[in-house]
Amino acid sequence: MSANEKQELVAVSPSSLHVGAALRITLRDDQGRVLLAKGLRIDNLEALESLQRRKLVYVNYDESDEAVKVMMNGLNEATRRDAPLKDIDKYVDLKSADAGIALPSSLSQAWEQVETRLKVLLSQLAQGGSAGQEAVHRLNSQIAVLQDALLNRDRDAALFLLVHRAVTGFSGYSALHSLLTATVAHMLAAPLKLTAEEDACLVRAALTMNVAMTQLQDLLAAQKQPPSPQQRALIDRHPTDSSRLLMAAGVKDALWLEVVQAHHDNLPHLPLAQRNSAQRLTKILQVVDRYTAAMSPRVSRAGRDAKDAARSAIVQAGAGGHDEVGLVLMQVLGLHPAGTFVKLASGETAVVLRRGVKPNEPWVASVLNKRDEPIAEPRLYNTARPELAVVQGISGSHVRVRLNPEAMLRQLAFSKTGAERGVRLG
Repeated sequence: MSANEKQELVAVSPSSLHVGAALRITLRDDQGRVLLAKGLRIDNLEALESLQRRKLVYVNYDESDEAVKVMMNGLNEATRRDAPLKDIDKYVDLKSADAGIALPSSLSQAWEQVETRLKVLLSQLAQGGSAGQEAVHRLNSQIAVLQDALLNRDRDAALFLLVHRAVTGFSGYSALHSLLTATVAHMLAAPLKLTAEEDACLVRAALTMNVAMTQLQDLLAAQKQPPSPQQRALIDRHPTDSSRLLMAAGVKDALWLEVVQAHHDNLPHLPLAQRNSAQRLTKILQVVDRYTAAMSPRVSRAGRDAKDAARSAIVQAGAGGHDEVGLVLMQVLGLHPAGTFVKLASGETAVVLRRGVKPNEPWVASVLNKRDEPIAEPRLYNTARPELAVVQGISGSHVRVRLNPEAMLRQLAFSKTGAERGVRLG
């Protein structure tokens, strides 16, 4: 394969492959050599594991979904403008695919797609070289998609989908944790009076703070034993390593680099107003990072319930009072964030859909009855009613029920329509 053709390779994550899958595209290595040809099947576990041991696999750009969608968008735009076919290149920019692709209309699928793209970008950043430089460029377009197409579209739905996935499983932990941390940090920007520039920097730092240990984080989430000495050394130095990877990829934003470098440092106990910009953003990132990580399960331990995780955010170790960032976090998310589980005074178990008028009175959908049996028709409740009050939070690791994300989002939307409390939804 020629040098020019190599430049047309698109990196994809092999994590979505499975035994029996028939390939619609040819999988290649980073030099363009064929790993598995289009039309062939992944016949056995050994073949699957051989592919998944690779950080990334590659496809020719013109075989990728991105190229097809961008080309169709360009053709549609050219047709709308009644442009001659010879001018199609003016409307098709294959190198800016991320910005030009419409996300799925389904919010749950859209978030899954953004998470998958982020996983690929973080892997490319970790590779360094030209792949890292291209990843930084594409990361900026992904942040625009994240904020404009998803967060501004429905923040409640975003929080529900991300938190629920985070508290009920650990596959793909690193990318999901970065995405959830960035989303929650962005939600705190306005109440904490951050400037637009600080908000943007905080989101970038949250997405990339662990880029040097993305693979290790995924491994640690799935291993039972404590980190080995070698793993512990990588954990200890990952802030510095992550900052270096970003610099090598062409990041020149000093504030972004400083926040990534310092995100595990011990900071002085000062009010946010008395901190400089770097310390202010680092402090916010630390609180959100600690809170979201506490609720996420590992093979070695269950995730904490929301109340227990909140203690890690609100109680400021070594300080005389509660943490101001943690308190704002609770005001924004509520004591029981969307996507987590709670036990009700009625004896039912419910999943939280969104924050209510008061932090401890969320809107929920019951999913288990008093005997902990799945409910065929989840009921929408406003827990402001005493008989439906939240009694306690429950770790997502301890609830054995599989939810339909789209059905839950419909209930969430219905909760905003002035629905009567306790309405049963079909």
